[in-house]
Amino acid sequence: MARASSSADDSSSTAEIVDVVLYLFVLGPAVEWCLKSPRVNRGRPGSRSGIALAVCLLATIAGGKLAFELAGRDPNHFQVLGVRVDATHAEIKRAYKADSLKYHPDKNPDDPKAHTKFMNMQRAYEVLKDPTQRDVYNKFGKSGLDDQSGSSTSLTNIAVFYVIWIVIGYLLTMGKASEDARTWAFSGLLALAVFEYQTRILSSDFLAPIFPHSTVNEKLELLHRLFPPFLHGSRMISQVIFRDLGLYNKLLLEQMHLKVDELGKQVHATRLEFDSRQTGASSGGTAAADTALAPSAAAAPNANSMAEAVQQAEETWKSLLQQQPALQPSTDSANESSAEAPAATSPAAAASQVTQQANQTRLMNIVWFFVIYAFFKYLVDKD
Repeated sequence: MARASSSADDSSSTAEIVDVVLYLFVLGPAVEWCLKSPRVNRGRPGSRSGIALAVCLLATIAGGKLAFELAGRDPNHFQVLGVRVDATHAEIKRAYKADSLKYHPDKNPDDPKAHTKFMNMQRAYEVLKDPTQRDVYNKFGKSGLDDQSGSSTSLTNIAVFYVIWIVIGYLLTMGKASEDARTWAFSGLLALAVFEYQTRILSSDFLAPIFPHSTVNEKLELLHRLFPPFLHGSRMISQVIFRDLGLYNKLLLEQMHLKVDELGKQVHATRLEFDSRQTGASSGGTAAADTALAPSAAAAPNANSMAEAVQQAEETWKSLLQQQPALQPSTDSANESSAEAPAATSPAAAASQVTQQANQTRLMNIVWFFVIYAFFKYLVDKD
Protein backbone atom coordinates (compact mmCIF):
# COMPACT_ATOMS: atom_id res chain seq x y z
CA MET A 1 0.00 0.00 0.00
CA ALA A 2 2.83 2.37 0.81
CA ARG A 3 4.50 1.65 -2.51
CA ALA A 4 1.25 2.26 -4.34
CA SER A 5 0.67 5.55 -2.56
CA SER A 6 4.23 6.70 -3.16
CA SER A 7 3.98 5.81 -6.84
CA ALA A 8 0.68 7.72 -7.04
CA ASP A 9 2.29 10.76 -5.40
CA ASP A 10 5.22 10.55 -7.81
CA SER A 11 2.91 10.33 -10.81
CA SER A 12 0.83 13.24 -9.54
CA SER A 13 3.95 15.36 -8.97
CA THR A 14 5.22 14.44 -12.41
CA ALA A 15 1.89 15.42 -13.95
CA GLU A 16 2.03 18.79 -12.15
CA ILE A 17 5.55 19.44 -13.46
CA VAL A 18 4.48 18.47 -16.98
CA ASP A 19 1.51 20.85 -16.77
CA VAL A 20 3.72 23.74 -15.63
CA VAL A 21 6.30 23.17 -18.38
CA LEU A 22 3.70 22.54 -21.09
CA TYR A 23 1.40 25.48 -20.41
CA LEU A 24 4.03 27.98 -19.28
CA PHE A 25 6.91 27.41 -21.70
CA VAL A 26 5.25 25.72 -24.69
CA LEU A 27 1.58 26.51 -25.01
CA GLY A 28 1.82 30.07 -23.66
CA PRO A 29 4.30 31.32 -26.29
CA ALA A 30 2.46 29.35 -28.99
CA VAL A 31 -0.87 31.03 -28.19
CA GLU A 32 0.80 34.44 -28.04
CA TRP A 33 2.37 33.80 -31.46
CA CYS A 34 -1.02 32.88 -32.92
CA LEU A 35 -2.52 36.14 -31.66
CA LYS A 36 0.34 38.48 -32.67
CA SER A 37 2.00 36.91 -35.69
CA PRO A 38 1.69 39.05 -38.89
CA ARG A 39 1.59 35.88 -41.00
CA VAL A 40 -1.52 34.63 -39.24
CA ASN A 41 -3.40 37.86 -38.54
CA ARG A 42 -2.60 39.86 -41.73
CA GLY A 43 -3.79 43.08 -40.22
CA ARG A 44 -4.02 43.94 -36.58
CA PRO A 45 -3.06 41.56 -33.74
CA GLY A 46 -5.90 39.42 -32.44
CA SER A 47 -7.77 38.95 -35.71
CA ARG A 48 -10.35 36.23 -36.26
CA SER A 49 -7.88 33.90 -37.93
CA GLY A 50 -5.42 34.28 -35.06
CA ILE A 51 -8.13 33.69 -32.45
CA ALA A 52 -9.41 30.63 -34.31
CA LEU A 53 -5.92 29.15 -34.59
CA ALA A 54 -5.20 29.84 -30.90
CA VAL A 55 -8.50 28.24 -29.81
CA CYS A 56 -7.88 25.17 -31.98
CA LEU A 57 -4.34 24.82 -30.64
CA LEU A 58 -5.44 25.22 -27.03
CA ALA A 59 -8.37 22.79 -27.39
CA THR A 60 -6.29 20.21 -29.27
CA ILE A 61 -3.41 20.13 -26.79
CA ALA A 62 -5.61 20.23 -23.69
CA GLY A 63 -8.09 17.66 -25.06
CA GLY A 64 -5.34 15.34 -26.27
CA LYS A 65 -3.52 15.52 -22.95
CA LEU A 66 -6.70 14.83 -20.95
CA ALA A 67 -7.70 11.96 -23.26
CA PHE A 68 -4.24 10.41 -22.93
CA GLU A 69 -4.34 10.64 -19.12
CA LEU A 70 -7.87 9.24 -18.88
CA ALA A 71 -7.10 6.40 -21.26
CA GLY A 72 -4.02 5.33 -19.29
CA ARG A 73 -5.75 5.47 -15.90
CA ASP A 74 -6.66 2.24 -14.13
CA PRO A 75 -10.33 1.79 -13.13
CA ASN A 76 -11.12 2.75 -9.56
CA HIS A 77 -12.56 0.38 -6.97
CA PHE A 78 -16.13 1.48 -7.65
CA GLN A 79 -15.73 0.80 -11.36
CA VAL A 80 -14.13 -2.59 -10.67
CA LEU A 81 -17.21 -3.70 -8.73
CA GLY A 82 -19.62 -1.81 -10.99
CA VAL A 83 -21.28 0.23 -8.20
CA ARG A 84 -21.94 3.92 -7.69
CA VAL A 85 -19.88 6.03 -5.33
CA ASP A 86 -22.95 6.49 -3.14
CA ALA A 87 -23.85 2.78 -3.07
CA THR A 88 -24.80 1.18 0.23
CA HIS A 89 -22.81 -1.54 1.94
CA ALA A 90 -25.40 -4.14 0.92
CA GLU A 91 -25.12 -3.14 -2.74
CA ILE A 92 -21.33 -3.35 -2.61
CA LYS A 93 -21.44 -6.78 -0.97
CA ARG A 94 -23.99 -8.06 -3.49
CA ALA A 95 -21.92 -6.81 -6.45
CA TYR A 96 -18.75 -8.39 -5.04
CA LYS A 97 -20.39 -11.79 -4.60
CA ALA A 98 -21.82 -11.76 -8.09
CA ASP A 99 -18.56 -10.69 -9.76
CA SER A 100 -16.36 -12.99 -7.67
CA LEU A 101 -18.45 -15.98 -8.71
CA LYS A 102 -18.41 -14.85 -12.32
CA TYR A 103 -14.66 -14.17 -12.60
CA HIS A 104 -13.35 -16.81 -10.20
CA PRO A 105 -10.21 -18.47 -11.65
CA ASP A 106 -11.63 -21.98 -11.08
CA LYS A 107 -14.64 -21.13 -13.26
CA ASN A 108 -12.54 -19.48 -15.97
CA PRO A 109 -9.54 -21.76 -16.52
CA ASP A 110 -9.11 -20.60 -20.12
CA ASP A 111 -8.99 -16.88 -19.26
CA PRO A 112 -5.42 -15.80 -18.34
CA LYS A 113 -6.74 -12.51 -16.91
CA ALA A 114 -9.28 -14.14 -14.60
CA HIS A 115 -6.86 -14.31 -11.67
CA THR A 116 -5.92 -10.63 -12.06
CA LYS A 117 -9.55 -9.56 -12.24
CA PHE A 118 -10.39 -11.63 -9.18
CA MET A 119 -7.52 -10.11 -7.16
CA ASN A 120 -8.56 -6.59 -8.20
CA MET A 121 -12.10 -7.27 -7.02
CA GLN A 122 -10.81 -8.55 -3.71
CA ARG A 123 -8.69 -5.45 -3.16
CA ALA A 124 -11.60 -3.21 -4.12
CA TYR A 125 -13.95 -4.96 -1.75
CA GLU A 126 -11.43 -4.83 1.12
CA VAL A 127 -11.35 -1.05 0.79
CA LEU A 128 -15.02 -0.37 0.11
CA LYS A 129 -16.42 -2.59 2.84
CA ASP A 130 -14.78 -0.38 5.49
CA PRO A 131 -16.65 2.98 5.69
CA THR A 132 -13.53 4.86 6.86
CA GLN A 133 -11.26 3.52 4.13
CA ARG A 134 -13.99 3.99 1.56
CA ASP A 135 -14.40 7.66 2.51
CA VAL A 136 -10.64 8.30 2.42
CA TYR A 137 -10.28 6.51 -0.92
CA ASN A 138 -13.18 8.45 -2.39
CA LYS A 139 -11.75 11.82 -1.35
CA PHE A 140 -7.99 11.33 -1.73
CA GLY A 141 -7.50 8.22 -3.86
CA LYS A 142 -4.95 5.49 -3.27
CA SER A 143 -2.41 7.93 -1.84
CA GLY A 144 -4.83 8.84 0.95
CA LEU A 145 -5.14 5.26 2.21
CA ASP A 146 -1.57 5.33 3.53
CA ASP A 147 -2.06 8.70 5.23
CA GLN A 148 -5.25 8.36 7.23
CA SER A 149 -4.06 10.53 10.14
CA GLY A 150 -5.75 13.67 8.89
CA SER A 151 -4.57 13.17 5.27
CA SER A 152 -1.91 15.79 5.84
CA THR A 153 0.24 14.72 2.86
CA SER A 154 -2.69 14.87 0.44
CA LEU A 155 -3.77 18.26 1.77
CA THR A 156 -0.20 19.53 1.41
CA ASN A 157 -0.14 18.46 -2.24
CA ILE A 158 -3.44 20.26 -2.80
CA ALA A 159 -2.09 23.44 -1.18
CA VAL A 160 1.02 23.25 -3.37
CA PHE A 161 -1.21 23.11 -6.46
CA TYR A 162 -3.00 26.33 -5.51
CA VAL A 163 0.20 28.13 -4.53
CA ILE A 164 1.87 27.19 -7.81
CA TRP A 165 -1.00 28.31 -9.99
CA ILE A 166 -1.58 31.51 -8.04
CA VAL A 167 2.03 32.49 -8.73
CA ILE A 168 1.94 31.34 -12.36
CA GLY A 169 -1.43 32.99 -12.94
CA TYR A 170 -0.14 36.27 -11.54
CA LEU A 171 3.01 36.11 -13.69
CA LEU A 172 1.08 35.27 -16.86
CA THR A 173 -1.50 38.01 -16.34
CA MET A 174 0.83 40.91 -15.59
CA GLY A 175 0.23 44.06 -17.59
CA LYS A 176 -2.73 46.22 -18.52
CA ALA A 177 -3.85 43.93 -21.33
CA SER A 178 -4.35 40.97 -18.94
CA GLU A 179 -6.16 42.63 -16.04
CA ASP A 180 -9.49 41.01 -16.97
CA ALA A 181 -7.76 37.64 -17.37
CA ARG A 182 -6.31 37.97 -13.86
CA THR A 183 -9.77 38.59 -12.44
CA TRP A 184 -11.29 35.65 -14.33
CA ALA A 185 -8.43 33.29 -13.47
CA PHE A 186 -8.41 34.08 -9.76
CA SER A 187 -12.22 33.89 -9.64
CA GLY A 188 -12.09 30.44 -11.27
CA LEU A 189 -9.36 29.32 -8.88
CA LEU A 190 -11.40 30.58 -5.93
CA ALA A 191 -14.48 28.71 -7.15
CA LEU A 192 -12.39 25.57 -7.57
CA ALA A 193 -10.99 25.95 -4.04
CA VAL A 194 -14.46 26.39 -2.54
CA PHE A 195 -15.79 23.39 -4.48
CA GLU A 196 -12.81 21.28 -3.40
CA TYR A 197 -13.29 22.29 0.23
CA GLN A 198 -16.94 21.28 0.11
CA THR A 199 -16.29 17.94 -1.58
CA ARG A 200 -13.13 16.77 0.21
CA ILE A 201 -13.76 18.20 3.67
CA LEU A 202 -17.55 18.51 3.91
CA SER A 203 -18.33 15.38 1.82
CA SER A 204 -20.77 17.22 -0.47
CA ASP A 205 -20.34 15.62 -3.89
CA PHE A 206 -22.45 17.74 -6.25
CA LEU A 207 -21.20 15.90 -9.35
CA ALA A 208 -22.22 12.42 -8.19
CA PRO A 209 -25.41 12.38 -10.33
CA ILE A 210 -23.39 13.34 -13.42
CA PHE A 211 -20.39 11.03 -12.82
CA PRO A 212 -21.82 8.24 -10.63
CA HIS A 213 -18.82 5.88 -10.89
CA SER A 214 -16.01 8.44 -10.51
CA THR A 215 -14.50 9.27 -7.15
CA VAL A 216 -14.25 12.77 -5.76
CA ASN A 217 -10.50 12.62 -6.17
CA GLU A 218 -10.79 11.83 -9.89
CA LYS A 219 -13.28 14.64 -10.49
CA LEU A 220 -11.11 17.19 -8.74
CA GLU A 221 -8.01 15.99 -10.58
CA LEU A 222 -9.91 16.53 -13.82
CA LEU A 223 -10.83 20.06 -12.75
CA HIS A 224 -7.18 20.67 -11.81
CA ARG A 225 -6.17 19.61 -15.32
CA LEU A 226 -8.76 21.94 -16.84
CA PHE A 227 -7.60 25.04 -14.97
CA PRO A 228 -4.41 25.69 -17.04
CA PRO A 229 -6.38 25.77 -20.34
CA PHE A 230 -8.94 28.02 -18.64
CA LEU A 231 -6.15 30.36 -17.54
CA HIS A 232 -4.66 30.58 -21.02
CA GLY A 233 -8.09 30.99 -22.61
CA SER A 234 -8.90 33.85 -20.25
CA ARG A 235 -5.55 35.46 -21.02
CA MET A 236 -6.16 35.10 -24.74
CA ILE A 237 -9.67 36.61 -24.62
CA SER A 238 -8.50 39.45 -22.38
CA GLN A 239 -5.73 40.41 -24.76
CA VAL A 240 -8.08 40.32 -27.73
CA ILE A 241 -10.79 42.53 -26.23
CA PHE A 242 -8.36 44.94 -24.53
CA ARG A 243 -8.34 48.52 -25.77
CA ASP A 244 -5.75 50.93 -24.41
CA LEU A 245 -7.79 54.13 -24.05
CA GLY A 246 -4.78 56.12 -22.85
CA LEU A 247 -2.82 55.26 -25.99
CA TYR A 248 -5.86 55.96 -28.15
CA ASN A 249 -6.31 59.41 -26.59
CA LYS A 250 -2.61 60.10 -27.03
CA LEU A 251 -2.80 59.29 -30.75
CA LEU A 252 -5.84 61.52 -31.14
CA LEU A 253 -4.02 64.38 -29.44
CA GLU A 254 -1.00 63.94 -31.68
CA GLN A 255 -3.23 64.05 -34.75
CA MET A 256 -4.93 67.18 -33.43
CA HIS A 257 -1.56 68.86 -32.85
CA LEU A 258 -0.48 68.06 -36.40
CA LYS A 259 -3.69 69.52 -37.81
CA VAL A 260 -3.33 72.68 -35.72
CA ASP A 261 0.26 73.08 -36.90
CA GLU A 262 -0.84 72.62 -40.50
CA LEU A 263 -3.56 75.21 -40.01
CA GLY A 264 -0.97 77.62 -38.61
CA LYS A 265 1.24 77.13 -41.64
CA GLN A 266 -1.67 77.80 -43.97
CA VAL A 267 -2.63 80.96 -42.04
CA HIS A 268 0.96 82.20 -42.17
CA ALA A 269 1.21 81.53 -45.91
CA THR A 270 -2.09 83.32 -46.49
CA ARG A 271 -0.89 86.34 -44.49
CA LEU A 272 2.35 86.51 -46.51
CA GLU A 273 0.45 86.27 -49.79
CA PHE A 274 -2.00 88.98 -48.73
CA ASP A 275 0.81 91.31 -47.59
CA SER A 276 2.70 90.80 -50.85
CA ARG A 277 -0.36 91.70 -52.87
CA GLN A 278 -1.01 94.79 -50.76
CA THR A 279 2.62 95.89 -51.17
CA GLY A 280 2.51 95.35 -54.94
CA ALA A 281 -0.71 97.30 -55.28
CA SER A 282 0.56 100.27 -53.21
CA SER A 283 3.93 100.50 -55.07
CA GLY A 284 2.28 101.16 -58.43
CA GLY A 285 2.48 104.63 -60.03
CA THR A 286 -0.07 107.28 -59.43
CA ALA A 287 -0.92 107.25 -63.11
CA ALA A 288 -1.81 103.63 -63.01
CA ALA A 289 -3.75 104.29 -59.85
CA ASP A 290 -5.71 107.10 -61.54
CA THR A 291 -6.55 105.02 -64.59
CA ALA A 292 -7.55 102.06 -62.41
CA LEU A 293 -9.51 104.09 -59.90
CA ALA A 294 -12.84 102.65 -60.80
CA PRO A 295 -11.74 98.97 -60.81
CA SER A 296 -9.80 99.35 -57.52
CA ALA A 297 -12.80 100.94 -55.91
CA ALA A 298 -14.84 97.97 -57.00
CA ALA A 299 -12.19 95.55 -55.64
CA ALA A 300 -11.91 97.31 -52.29
CA PRO A 301 -14.65 95.20 -50.64
CA ASN A 302 -12.91 92.02 -51.79
CA ALA A 303 -9.60 93.15 -50.28
CA ASN A 304 -11.32 94.08 -47.02
CA SER A 305 -13.10 90.73 -46.84
CA MET A 306 -9.81 88.90 -47.49
CA ALA A 307 -8.11 90.87 -44.73
CA GLU A 308 -10.93 90.03 -42.34
CA ALA A 309 -10.71 86.33 -43.29
CA VAL A 310 -6.97 86.25 -42.67
CA GLN A 311 -7.38 88.02 -39.33
CA GLN A 312 -10.14 85.61 -38.27
CA ALA A 313 -7.99 82.59 -39.25
CA GLU A 314 -5.12 83.96 -37.17
CA GLU A 315 -7.38 84.45 -34.17
CA THR A 316 -8.74 80.91 -34.56
CA TRP A 317 -5.23 79.50 -34.74
CA LYS A 318 -4.15 81.38 -31.62
CA SER A 319 -7.20 80.18 -29.69
CA LEU A 320 -6.43 76.57 -30.69
CA LEU A 321 -2.86 76.97 -29.53
CA GLN A 322 -4.13 78.23 -26.18
CA GLN A 323 -6.54 75.30 -25.87
CA GLN A 324 -3.99 72.58 -26.65
CA PRO A 325 -2.62 72.10 -23.10
CA ALA A 326 -6.15 71.79 -21.73
CA LEU A 327 -6.89 68.90 -24.10
CA GLN A 328 -4.43 66.50 -22.50
CA PRO A 329 -6.07 63.14 -21.53
CA SER A 330 -7.45 63.25 -18.02
CA THR A 331 -7.31 60.13 -15.88
CA ASP A 332 -9.95 61.28 -13.42
CA SER A 333 -12.92 63.02 -15.00
CA ALA A 334 -14.69 63.37 -11.67
CA ASN A 335 -11.96 65.57 -10.22
CA GLU A 336 -13.29 69.05 -11.02
CA SER A 337 -10.59 70.87 -9.15
CA SER A 338 -7.85 69.45 -11.36
CA ALA A 339 -9.85 70.35 -14.48
CA GLU A 340 -10.20 73.95 -13.34
CA ALA A 341 -6.51 74.31 -12.54
CA PRO A 342 -4.64 76.62 -14.93
CA ALA A 343 -1.69 74.27 -15.29
CA ALA A 344 -2.68 71.23 -17.32
CA THR A 345 -1.64 67.69 -16.41
CA SER A 346 1.44 66.58 -18.29
CA PRO A 347 1.54 63.18 -20.10
CA ALA A 348 4.06 61.81 -17.58
CA ALA A 349 1.82 62.76 -14.66
CA ALA A 350 -1.20 61.25 -16.41
CA ALA A 351 0.69 57.99 -17.00
CA SER A 352 1.77 57.96 -13.35
CA GLN A 353 -1.85 58.37 -12.23
CA VAL A 354 -2.97 55.53 -14.50
CA THR A 355 -0.26 53.27 -13.08
CA GLN A 356 -1.25 54.13 -9.51
CA GLN A 357 -4.90 53.37 -10.24
CA ALA A 358 -3.94 50.03 -11.84
CA ASN A 359 -1.87 49.06 -8.79
CA GLN A 360 -4.71 50.03 -6.46
CA THR A 361 -7.17 47.96 -8.50
CA ARG A 362 -4.81 44.99 -8.47
CA LEU A 363 -4.40 45.25 -4.70
CA MET A 364 -8.15 45.49 -4.20
CA ASN A 365 -8.66 42.36 -6.33
CA ILE A 366 -6.29 40.41 -4.10
CA VAL A 367 -7.94 41.76 -0.94
CA TRP A 368 -11.42 40.86 -2.20
CA PHE A 369 -10.11 37.42 -3.16
CA PHE A 370 -9.15 36.61 0.43
CA VAL A 371 -12.19 38.38 1.91
CA ILE A 372 -14.60 36.27 -0.14
CA TYR A 373 -12.69 33.11 0.68
CA ALA A 374 -12.75 33.93 4.41
CA PHE A 375 -16.47 34.64 4.18
CA PHE A 376 -17.22 31.28 2.56
CA LYS A 377 -15.03 29.50 5.05
CA TYR A 378 -16.82 31.20 7.94
CA LEU A 379 -20.21 30.16 6.56
CA VAL A 380 -19.09 26.56 6.08
CA ASP A 381 -17.49 26.32 9.54
CA LYS A 382 -20.59 27.87 11.10
CA ASP A 383 -22.86 25.27 9.52
